[in-house]
Amino acid sequence: MRKKGCFRRFDRPSTLAVVKVTSPPRHWLSPSLFLPGLSHHPPWLLSPRIGTGSVRLLHLADIHLGIENYGRLDPSTGLHTRLQDFLRCLGSLFDYAIDEKLDLVLLAGDVYRTPTPNPTWQREFAGQLRRLRQAGIPIAIVVGNHDTPAAMGRATSVDVFTALDLPLTHVYRRPELATIETPSGPLQIAALPWPTRHWLKTVDDYRDLSPEQIHKEIRRICGAQIQQMASQLDETLPAVLMAHVAAAEATYSGAERTALIGNDPTLLTGQLANPSFDYVALGHVHKYQQLSQNPPVVYSGSIERVDFGEEGEEKGGCEVSIEGTTSRHTTVRFLPTPARPMVTIDVDARGMEDPTERILDTIGKTNIEGAIVRCRYQADAGAAPMDAVLVREALAAAHLVASILPSISPRERQRRATMQHDLSMGEALDRYLENRPELESHSQSLRQLAGQLEQDLDMHGDQE
Repeated sequence: MRKKGCFRRFDRPSTLAVVKVTSPPRHWLSPSLFLPGLSHHPPWLLSPRIGTGSVRLLHLADIHLGIENYGRLDPSTGLHTRLQDFLRCLGSLFDYAIDEKLDLVLLAGDVYRTPTPNPTWQREFAGQLRRLRQAGIPIAIVVGNHDTPAAMGRATSVDVFTALDLPLTHVYRRPELATIETPSGPLQIAALPWPTRHWLKTVDDYRDLSPEQIHKEIRRICGAQIQQMASQLDETLPAVLMAHVAAAEATYSGAERTALIGNDPTLLTGQLANPSFDYVALGHVHKYQQLSQNPPVVYSGSIERVDFGEEGEEKGGCEVSIEGTTSRHTTVRFLPTPARPMVTIDVDARGMEDPTERILDTIGKTNIEGAIVRCRYQADAGAAPMDAVLVREALAAAHLVASILPSISPRERQRRATMQHDLSMGEALDRYLENRPELESHSQSLRQLAGQLEQDLDMHGDQE
């Protein structure tokens, strides 16, 4: 008989299916285990510990390998410079995990930009995983929205690691409660992948629901799944909830705010902050933040800046320490990555006959070394044109000049919001609405439609 409160398993794979409870396969603990790239077996894997009373974790998320805006090909390697940026940040976090001999890496979703990563992105990520295996550090990966294809039956971008049965590599594409052996003893992982609404709509009971009703139902199901997994925990062992979800109370980055709000199903922080867990490791939101103290509910944020909406944010991951046996205490420390700076230079040259001098002066006072830079200047109609050669020379220290954009302001007319080619779809829509106050009553629905379109274009662009 099905236990009360559990959900039936759908006929097709779904992140909203019944929760499974698993433990490490027997062969992981076999003395005959061979780990590729290792000259010896990790002693802790061959002789699992009962628990040392302390476990140290690395929590990261939203790697997004394959984002290639604001970059160029590196002729010495053939790799895109933005791919190198993201790999450098990922490598720095794995360096820390290896040097500090951490017990486990938690990757809370979105390994790649799309669910169809090209072979180069896969090769580079697999190389980073190999480093962890060589150091004997297990990794747990939960599937994110960018990892998940829209079409039924297709593999996620990380299913290949499950198919290869890689030692020390755990991938969760369904809600699942598992126990992972670590150098400091067993750790319980309650995995909650991205709740895909497309799969839910294949079930007759949900097929005719509106988007708002679908979101409400997803929130209910996910909340029940979290509660169900929490009720099955062994209280003597540390436990972590790892989820790729949108929390209703989270703070979003600039361009991310328009794309996500109103389009993603959201969970309440109270649903996530179940006291049965010692830590809640979240992915999906790019801004680092802690939503709750007890237990800590934390978005580690993305490891590298995606666009200028994240210009002022520090990027990185989190070191998590869970100490104690019967009464446990969790501490969280942010670990910054060497993310490439993004710098916006805004110049007000109105009232000047030649804006070039003001632009050069502002550039000279700004640190642009190795940064991705955009320069925006305001000038009066009739002013002399900017000297592009001099300005480009002044920006030579930048890694890349994304744009130099004028905003010409007629003296006799009220200045209107300008449209610029480096804006995201959401930002461009915001600028458009600034100029069309008569559309204010439709702004929310327009933003939702624009966000959905942007997500669909990003998800399916590489599949054609």
